Amino acid sequence: MIKDAYGTVAPAQATLLSGRSSDLGAGLMVNRLLPQRALRMVGPWCFLDLIGPVTFAPGQGLDVAPHPHIGLQTVTWLVSGALLHKDSLGYEQRIAPGELNLMTAGAGIAHSEESAPGCHDALFGVQFWVALPQSAECCEPSFEHLDDLPRFDRNGVKGCVIMGSLEHLISPARSHSPLVAAEFSSAAGGELPLVLDPVFDYGLCVLSGRLTLHGEACSSQPLQPGEFCFLGGNRRTLGLSLSAGARCILLGGQPFAKPVKIWWNFVAHREETIRAALDDWNNERRFLPVKAYRGPALKAPPWPDNGRLK
Repeated sequence: MIKDAYGTVAPAQATLLSGRSSDLGAGLMVNRLLPQRALRMVGPWCFLDLIGPVTFAPGQGLDVAPHPHIGLQTVTWLVSGALLHKDSLGYEQRIAPGELNLMTAGAGIAHSEESAPGCHDALFGVQFWVALPQSAECCEPSFEHLDDLPRFDRNGVKGCVIMGSLEHLISPARSHSPLVAAEFSSAAGGELPLVLDPVFDYGLCVLSGRLTLHGEACSSQPLQPGEFCFLGGNRRTLGLSLSAGARCILLGGQPFAKPVKIWWNFVAHREETIRAALDDWNNERRFLPVKAYRGPALKAPPWPDNGRLK
């Protein structure tokens, strides 16, 4: 623990982390930034995929068949392109850039994701998972689509609070623990001073352009597209310098007492909860079908022999 001259806890050095490539099929590669060995969670955020940018060949596109989730919220946010969400609650929702698809799995939900018909723009965006606190991990599943989110424009930087709260702005999206997700972008370059919550851990993901951090325990080396910087906690302020064309995502939240357990598409605080969900999916219990999807659901991978979740 590092303390400053006044005895207060000072932030740790910001840490740059690399992701790993993962193939989702149909030529779609993602850069998986969370979880990884060096960092399992940022506050309640336990999963982060940077999607694309990718342009599909004619007649092809993203097609992720129905699959189950428990214990989390999926957050889909696009920069370009469009996706079509279908779920076991009966929702069928197209999402375009600047809109939020928020699915709360709770006790159990199934959904599919496909390229939206008629859209030929490159697919580029992010998908996050929010781990639900133990008090809410078995809540009723739900789905929200929001296109009227709090936004600002200052010092050449445009911002949008996707979830949670940042300074005086509060997203209407449903959340179950203290957190924030926000996007910042700049067409010609700009400076953005931020007031942060010292109780939160924070991380920054660069989508395009270059981003330079200003503040205590921050490197002056610009962050590049696809890079993720873990800022840790105990920060009250942070300055961002965005180059022309830069875009980034800020994630933050109050850390859980212990990291959650993740296996396949399931998140839970106890391994037994995940094993029960796997058994229900394999035996067609609990999870209703995604009736709007044409085709079979995904099969779960086998549980690893003698596997125990960390």
